[in-house]
Amino acid sequence: MLCTQLASTNALAAVTHVNETARIQTVSSASNSQLHRLLLAFKARTGYGVLCNTSLNFNGRGFINTIADLSAYTTKHNLDGFVIEVKFACRSTALEPEL
Repeated sequence: MLCTQLASTNALAAVTHVNETARIQTVSSASNSQLHRLLLAFKARTGYGVLCNTSLNFNGRGFINTIADLSAYTTKHNLDGFVIEVKFACRSTALEPEL
C-alpha cells in the first residue's frame, strides 16, 4: 500500500518532504517476506523499520551503476548503508564479496 504520512522525527529526513510528509509503502510478511524480515532486522539495529528506495540518478551524473560507486556515494553523503537484493551493507561493516 502506498500512502502519505506525517513524519514524526527529523531522523528520517532523507524520506521526508518539505511539508513534513513521507510517501510510504507498507510491507507485510505475506506480501514480501524477505523485505519484511530485512525491515525488521533494520529496525532492531537502528530503531527505524524504514528504508529509502531510490534509483540514485543525479542531475548531470546519471545513475549509479556499480557497487563501488554506491559505496563511495554512501560514504560521501553520510548514509547509514544500502541494500542490494536481501543484503544490507552498513558503512561500519565490510561488504560481502558476493554483492
